[in-house]
Amino acid sequence: MKLQLLEVFFYPPMAIARVGGSNNPLESFTWQEDPTLRGAAKTIISPAISLEIQADGSARPYLPSIIHFKDEGLFRPVAPFFELWARVQADDGAQSEVPLTGEILQQLDASLAAVSYLVEAANLKAARRTGDPTCGFSARLEIRASDNHRHALLATSPRGAGSEPLVFPDRPIPLGTIQAIRPVSIEEMGVNLDVLRLRFTPASGHIYGPPIATTGPAPGTGKIHEIVPAVNRILNQNSTWLTYDADFNRFNNPEPFDTYDGASVTIPVSSDRSWGVVDDTCDGTIRAIVTIGGERFTTTARFFSAPPDFAPDRRPFLSLADDLTDRDLPLPGVDDALTTQEIADLFQRVFETLSLLNLDANRAWAINDNSSSSLPGKSLNLPYIDRDTMTERDRPYADKVPDLISKPVAHDRLPYSSVAAAVHGSLTDVEALTDFLRTFGVRVEQLLRPPYGAVSELSQPPAPDPNPRFRDARIERDRLHDMRMPPYMRDSDATALSLTRRQYQQIMELVDRLRAPETTALARSAVASTAPAITPVRQHVERVLARRAQPQPE
Repeated sequence: MKLQLLEVFFYPPMAIARVGGSNNPLESFTWQEDPTLRGAAKTIISPAISLEIQADGSARPYLPSIIHFKDEGLFRPVAPFFELWARVQADDGAQSEVPLTGEILQQLDASLAAVSYLVEAANLKAARRTGDPTCGFSARLEIRASDNHRHALLATSPRGAGSEPLVFPDRPIPLGTIQAIRPVSIEEMGVNLDVLRLRFTPASGHIYGPPIATTGPAPGTGKIHEIVPAVNRILNQNSTWLTYDADFNRFNNPEPFDTYDGASVTIPVSSDRSWGVVDDTCDGTIRAIVTIGGERFTTTARFFSAPPDFAPDRRPFLSLADDLTDRDLPLPGVDDALTTQEIADLFQRVFETLSLLNLDANRAWAINDNSSSSLPGKSLNLPYIDRDTMTERDRPYADKVPDLISKPVAHDRLPYSSVAAAVHGSLTDVEALTDFLRTFGVRVEQLLRPPYGAVSELSQPPAPDPNPRFRDARIERDRLHDMRMPPYMRDSDATALSLTRRQYQQIMELVDRLRAPETTALARSAVASTAPAITPVRQHVERVLARRAQPQPE
């Protein structure tokens, strides 16, 4: 059957890599609920089919028995694969989306010679802060689909008038490697090995600096430590990056502005002058070029290189996936069962996030961060923003929290963290969560910090007081931290974090539906006349009881 190529695209179109010093990439795993009774709906990781690259550049699928995150103390890097897909049309006019394989290329009267890739990776963080392109460093590489060797992405800085490059051409910074996988016309373990794939392997997670980046004091403690290992002191000490000091009169600083080596917020020992340090994380693009029948088809995928995930078995309540969902998916109807499922999953993720959070430390940090504001500790009907936050004075928001922490046990050094875990633990069960939302709807509305409003919702000039349903970043009080959920957590711009608009609206609409008199009566009738809801906890109990009821081998 002869095919016509209409379009090419990558799957996935975007992936996150994670740096690591081990030579062995991290194997694949998925999230699942703990199947044991003791697990009580906690998330665990489960090994998934992984691909091992062979010496000839082909891939071999296998299922690991256990997931290793380190080798001899070094993190295994997360090295994502990208598959090249195509939209094709058959002789009868039918269109379909299929992985681009060697077999499909033959049906298109083409071969691997028709496919090539252009890969670009860059670290522009220092250039962003200084406004000087010579402080960034990037790599560019072109490879054919038939070239199955690993190629290093060696980054250097551009030259510019009046400034010197940060990274010298003869001393580049490795940002990782790229490899086109050799397609093999077989299928193993459900994996089609004939698909055209690339793999990006990130760098090792090293830091680099100029020769003067030897030792320096740690912010907050003043303890002297080595800034950059001697072997990595290869950068140009005459670069503009070493003159950066986050002076708002000279630089257009990002927020938070103090996240660079050399910033000294609490101890003025370095005048906030940058030590000239950079790391080997990066952002990048992979562009595929497919030329068939004199026509050129292109597509682009994106990758991001990040630090290791310090808690891979804990799901964050707010992620890139939530942001994309907030942007692209319509809000389910309030009567849609999907709404309850999504909210129940959200509260489970909130509990998992709390297991990683020192709420006491976050509260102290937020109080200090708010101290630069000229606003009073208490304004309007909003929670306190000073040392009275989440205390007995912070009613009705704090409610039972002061009672729970007023007499902490002797060994409880983190009373706020303990209270948060106790309160949210019960809300991981969908029955308890639904009952809480129905009974305490007004309190839920008080406790949830609203998201920032859409541009169409904002007034010009800004309203004098905060809106109870959305925030305006131009209003100072809307940017400050208080005990509303999620409490004392930083957003990407250093202001108070909130749920996404979709998450917030889903909760508010479900609360409104649950506390409506007719809905409450109907719900009570349904509870009395139907089987109990299948909650995660109940599922665990039933699975464990079912296993115990099975005959045991003698």
